[in-house]
Formats: sequence, structure tokens, C-alpha cells
Amino acid sequence: MHLVRNLDNYTCRAEGIALTIGNFDGLHIGHRAVLSELKEKARKLGIKTGVMCFEPQPLEFLSCEKIPARLSRFRDKFLGLKELDIDYLFCPKFNQKFACQSPESFIEDVLVKRLNVKLLIVGDDFRFGRMGKGGYDLLVESGRKYGFEVYSMSSYRYHGERVSSTVIRQLLREGSLDKVSEMLGEYFYIRGKVCHGRKIGSTINFPTANINLNRRVVPLFGIYAVKVCMPDGSMRYGMANVGMRPTVNGTYPLLEVFVFDFSGNLYTKEIKVSFIRKLRDEIKFPSLNELKQQISKDEQETRAYFSVHP
Repeated sequence: MHLVRNLDNYTCRAEGIALTIGNFDGLHIGHRAVLSELKEKARKLGIKTGVMCFEPQPLEFLSCEKIPARLSRFRDKFLGLKELDIDYLFCPKFNQKFACQSPESFIEDVLVKRLNVKLLIVGDDFRFGRMGKGGYDLLVESGRKYGFEVYSMSSYRYHGERVSSTVIRQLLREGSLDKVSEMLGEYFYIRGKVCHGRKIGSTINFPTANINLNRRVVPLFGIYAVKVCMPDGSMRYGMANVGMRPTVNGTYPLLEVFVFDFSGNLYTKEIKVSFIRKLRDEIKFPSLNELKQQISKDEQETRAYFSVHP
């Protein structure tokens, strides 16, 4: 898959492209349904497929309020789309100039002149252009003018419930990880490189592999039973804490993972941590000894769970 950040660098416009536009945060089963339809329609037309998203995401740029947590980092989105055999990922920078662009200008300048879109699929609530004035009807009208097809896909429903990144974030906050996994098509995960920490875990016999969250907003907090994909591709069970570490006066969010029955060196290596079951919320203990006692109970509960649900 080709990543195109500057649309002026896209050199295959003469061929035409089948495109869909959105955040595609988390690549849930609703997104996958859109992408499956995109690939099928592109195959019939004999053209390549493309996904357009933006960095930062429009709401992150425009909102003055607290921005929603992302379900996936950009790299995970890229790898997911690549696995789904999408040909191009267009990711222009979303800035003031882009935000002020009229819907008509976006269609003519971006979709027609720069990308030569032949087919476009959008969600039923898709809005674009300055102040979100553009919508499906304008796209259809412009499609007739410029010669591209437009399709609107209804929100995907799973057991009668609308699937969306917003719904998944709420389920993560509630600790409903099984339901999250059904909507994502896999368990929610965080992937990253192991960094050095304060090594407090080692002093209480629970050494952790730490992933710096780079102060990003995360969609879940607490203590979890996890499965860890190791650098060599093997899978191990463990426990993870996502939070501020109040007992040791932490000042920023961190992902700490205690990998069961492992004593190797993971520093600078990448691991993938999948969240299987929530054990409890993060709380402040009066002492490290009481924290250690609770972690021991968490470990017993986690090992018992995985013995029944491997």
C-alpha cells in the first residue's frame, strides 16, 4: 500500500480511483464492510482503491473541548489497511486552509483534479467542507457533473446496535471488552516499544514492560488481564495497568505490563498488548506493600481466568 501525504505527489491520477473518506479509527467491522464494498466495486471497474483520512483528525483540529481518545495510532491504521489490501492511503494534513475550503472546492480541487475519483463511498452521516456544509446530495450532483459514481452506506449494525468508534469508546470505558472485540473483529490492543521506567515493579517482584503513551488520550484505564504478542511472535499471558500510577505519585499515563513467566530483556523491542478482561479500576494504596498484595491477588485471578479461557 502506498502512503500519500502530499496530494501533489500522487502520480497515478490518469488511472482513476475508487475512494472512501473517513477517520477509520479502530478499523471496526463497520469500516471493514465499507472497505469490502469499495474493493468489490473497484474490481468491477478495474481501478485501484484508496482511503482518505486526515492528520490531525478534523475534530482534533477544530474542537475547543476535550477531544475523544483514539482507538488506534496512525501506524496501526496504516498496517490494518495494508492487511486489507487497500492500494492507497491518502493522508493530507488537516489545517486551517483545509478547514476553510468550501465543499465545492474540495470536490473540484481534491476529488476531481488531484485524484480523478471515479467512484466514492461515504457513510450516511458524512459531512465535509467549511462548517460541514457539504453532504451526500452535493456529492451526487457533482458526480453527475464530473463523471463519478457516489454511494452512501448505512451505519453498520451488530445485533441491532449501531457500530461506531464512539460506541466502542464507551464500551471500553465500561469494561465490556468482549463486546468491543466483537465490534472490532479482535480484542482492543495497544502496540508500542518497551521503554525504561522507574523500575519500581522490580522492587516488589512484579517487573513490568512499559510503553510510553506519549501523553495521548487513551480510551481505557485500569487493571486488565492481557495477552502479549512478543517480539518473536509468540503469545504470553499477563496483566497490564493503564493509568497514572497514583500509589507511586505518577504524573503521566503509562502502560505497564507484567508478562507471566518471562525474565528476558524487552527494552526498545515492540510488543502488542491485547486487553481481554478488566480486573478492577486503578486506585491509590497506602503503601507499596499493600499494592504488592493486591497485585498478587490480581495475578491469581488472571491465571485462573486464562486456565479456563486460554
